[in-house]
Amino acid sequence: MADGGEKPAPGLAVIGAEYRALDKIPPHARVFGFWDQFALWFAAASLPAAWYYGALMAGWQGLRGALVLIFIVNTLAFVPWALLGAIAAESGAASMALVRPTFGLRGSVVPSFFYLIFGFGWGAVNVFLGAIAMSFIFKIWFGWPAFLDAGYQPYMITSILAMCVLQALFAVAGHRFIRWMEWVATAGLIVLGAYQTYLVLTTWGVEPLFQWRPAVGGLKVPIGPFTYTITFALLIDLLIAYNWTWEFIGDFSRFARSKAAGSWGPFAGANLAQYWWFMVGALGVAYLAITTGQFTPQAADPSSTTARLGFGWIAAVVIIAATVATNAGNIYASALGISNMLPRLRAPIRALLALVAAGIVPLTLIPLLSPAFVGFYIFWLDFLGAIVVPLWTLVLVDRYLIKRRGYTDDLFRPEGGLYWYDRGWNWPAIISLVLGTVVYWVIGFGFPALRERYTAALPVIVVVGVLYYLWGGAAWRHSQQLQAQPAARGGSPAPR
Repeated sequence: MADGGEKPAPGLAVIGAEYRALDKIPPHARVFGFWDQFALWFAAASLPAAWYYGALMAGWQGLRGALVLIFIVNTLAFVPWALLGAIAAESGAASMALVRPTFGLRGSVVPSFFYLIFGFGWGAVNVFLGAIAMSFIFKIWFGWPAFLDAGYQPYMITSILAMCVLQALFAVAGHRFIRWMEWVATAGLIVLGAYQTYLVLTTWGVEPLFQWRPAVGGLKVPIGPFTYTITFALLIDLLIAYNWTWEFIGDFSRFARSKAAGSWGPFAGANLAQYWWFMVGALGVAYLAITTGQFTPQAADPSSTTARLGFGWIAAVVIIAATVATNAGNIYASALGISNMLPRLRAPIRALLALVAAGIVPLTLIPLLSPAFVGFYIFWLDFLGAIVVPLWTLVLVDRYLIKRRGYTDDLFRPEGGLYWYDRGWNWPAIISLVLGTVVYWVIGFGFPALRERYTAALPVIVVVGVLYYLWGGAAWRHSQQLQAQPAARGGSPAPR
């Protein structure tokens, strides 16, 4: 833990104090204002994966449908996520410490394990997208086949490994270098995206782009043994999964000066970034569809799009920098997840960062096993949705409906206290999480037609929210009564 008497540098440099997951951030270290949070999340959300997802949105009803998803569904999906930032700001707790009052001090190891999956998985996906950009650089330099060229797979391994080495070096190098690189990458993406939008609009005009529609019947995407049609309901599921897996909001909102800065700063910054980058991706795939006659989201990643528009290797370097900077946040979040799972482990944060960076390497090769990266990408978002939808629903119900007075500092204790429950485990929350995950998967893969029409996320939110409100609320009131009984008899409080 950072020394409580040492005043850290202002702004983002406070992260250099290397607070662990179970450290409460002291008042003097809560230096992030609204605009600090806005800038941090605008930069974090400005990443190549957003372009790719914008291309998928256009697969429903073209650009008109994409606008509905981008400006309405995306905004609404960020509201619960912003409330997680408010909880972190008021308590001074990291994302994985926030789940301890819900799941118990020991039971929080379950969501902490999922937290590692988020960080490792998104790290692998982002590395693959960065490796696509790297493949175009190697094509220019060495003449190797780039992504989607004939025989590209063996050469992609070299690109992937190069990306892994880069992100490991930058993640361990420290927060100051990451901060500088993230701002440079964001500025470069703004220029790149603006120029791409200008070329697309001046070449085809607004009206032809908005008149374009996917083929009748919608885009078909194979995911394992299933073939999904890209529908509004399916995209709602994927968008909730995309937004709610910005799991490290608490890791940075705990440094906020106020609840407003910790919640609405990230809300505004991430929304504005995704409005822009989703639209760039949607415009890019519409442009490719008009010019080639085919709707291929797999070729709508920023590297492939910019290559077709005539950009050189500088554009690929910008995309790589943006990917590496964003992945530094995923690596940092995963390191905090490990420190929560193993609270007695005294390894320094930098050692955990190096461990996580190495652990991501084998996962980055998995997309090469999929015949279509679109299907792999949707499967990954689907997998995340089955976890994050019940997880954050439980945390929000617990804080705002059951423990309405807020959380106490008992959440930072290694054992005992208000959140000890049954020897450290709050079984109503843990069982509700497992049940919600199972229900999501049953709807998603057992009844795909039902999911394409009604979503899997919304039924899970209702089922898990109601179940935990009734069961978890009753269990919490019972535990409060047990703790109050000794005091009512004039004795000492119940053991914690």
